[in-house]
Amino acid sequence: MVRVHRYLVDGQEASQAALAEQPFIIAGVDLPDEETAYGFSKEESFYRWAATTRHAHRFARAIGTIKLGQQLEDTDTASRAAKRQEVIANRLRDDLEELAQDTGLSMESAKFLITASEPRSLLEGAYFDPTILWDTVLGFGPPVAFGGPSFPVFAAIPTFFGFNDKASGAQVIGVCTLHDRTFFRGAAAFLIGAPGSADFVLSDIGWSDRAASAIAA
Repeated sequence: MVRVHRYLVDGQEASQAALAEQPFIIAGVDLPDEETAYGFSKEESFYRWAATTRHAHRFARAIGTIKLGQQLEDTDTASRAAKRQEVIANRLRDDLEELAQDTGLSMESAKFLITASEPRSLLEGAYFDPTILWDTVLGFGPPVAFGGPSFPVFAAIPTFFGFNDKASGAQVIGVCTLHDRTFFRGAAAFLIGAPGSADFVLSDIGWSDRAASAIAA
């Protein structure tokens, strides 16, 4: 579980409200302070800071994907991809529900997220690089409890279809970048999670009901 209790904007102490206004926000594990969310008002400042972290390569990959994804907006390629992704997302939700039944694990549990991210056998690969967004935070714990409709982020997703502006919680293993506009535009929140520290309450960083696209990396 990742809970944020301190906010820095451009290296200075700030309020949660001030953090939420920044175009770049980072929170999660293996940062200088895991209970601090870091906000940056300028792209260049974010890049310089990101390059000093142990996640520099992941940030660089996510930023590259953001730029490429934005260029594809309003193209036939993007239209075709969005249609396929909607089908894949619906199928993946069904697969995850089936996995929950097979394992007896709750889809909202940390153990389920780890199970979904690991190969089940030599012939069965992992379901996806896991990020699951949740509509509702049922309890703040610890542990945090999520519920309601969900959306699996399995790639660069330019829109959540009927789930836009609904996510209140997130479970992340790896890095997930949320954007408050479709096609990876607008403000960005980088969430970095790991087994045992995968649960994020998005209101902690002023991002409840804001996400409209995302990249799992």
